[in-house]
Amino acid sequence: MTVPVCLVHYGPYQPLWQQPGLLQAGPQLPDGSHSLQLSQPTIQALRAGLKHRGWPSRSVLLHYSDPFLMRACPLQGVRQWPGPRLLACGDLHHGPAPLDTLAAYQGSEPHDAVVLTFNPALLEQVQARLNVPVRCLAPSFFRYPAAQRTASPERVLLHVGSLGPHHPKRRELVEALQARCRIPFRHATTTSAEGAAELYARHALVLNVPLNHDLNHRVFEVMAAGTAQVVVADPSLVGPLQHLAERPDVFWASSIEQLEALVQELFASPGHLRNIQVEPPPYWELTRLLKTALAPDSIKAIQL
Repeated sequence: MTVPVCLVHYGPYQPLWQQPGLLQAGPQLPDGSHSLQLSQPTIQALRAGLKHRGWPSRSVLLHYSDPFLMRACPLQGVRQWPGPRLLACGDLHHGPAPLDTLAAYQGSEPHDAVVLTFNPALLEQVQARLNVPVRCLAPSFFRYPAAQRTASPERVLLHVGSLGPHHPKRRELVEALQARCRIPFRHATTTSAEGAAELYARHALVLNVPLNHDLNHRVFEVMAAGTAQVVVADPSLVGPLQHLAERPDVFWASSIEQLEALVQELFASPGHLRNIQVEPPPYWELTRLLKTALAPDSIKAIQL
């Protein structure tokens, strides 16, 4: 097997992420045709596992992490990787001093470039802290379950997601919408992204409440399900990714009053909602993603 890209992450195997030439490696992964279990989060263990399987290690390292993992269970020995090293960093929008954590980790375990997965609004701040190319190329290597949009979706604003202690803004808004009863609204939870996609596809409009000025997975999950969405946030959260803010299937609201007025207006003209073309997320082909991410700041692409 040729392994030009080795994706190290800490979650279970993700079949939707698979692209030609991608190997997933991590502590929670089983050994498989496109996966490698790591006994410990080190480059030494990764190279040993690749050698044992007869796979080359002189490939691209795509390392997906976040400030919590960088503190609790960092990938160590990154300097020992013999090929290009790309850090895909998520979750810079919460936790103690996340930018400090990222800068310290990059200083001790240097990568050749960094991609922000959820925080385009922080791009300039991160670029100022690191001395390697930093870009936001959302949705990077992620893929989301597709669903067939229902021919006659329910004219109900749907929210899917947790209302736990880590999401006070979301809980406050959902409870206020339920109490005010000014628009048709439904809150639901699911156990899988596939289940959420099926729910999205059955509704005319989805409510998206970012945690803390972050570009969350839900933005792209709803797109993949073919449904329009209302994001309760400032559009500046997309940072330089203005094409996302300007999509015809993405609406924005800054208050509950503005949200209710927008939903009432959209549901008063159901034909308008039905006729909105919801394009899939702007996915990146793996080779193009890596070339763009690893390019020097002054050059758009390099030969890998």
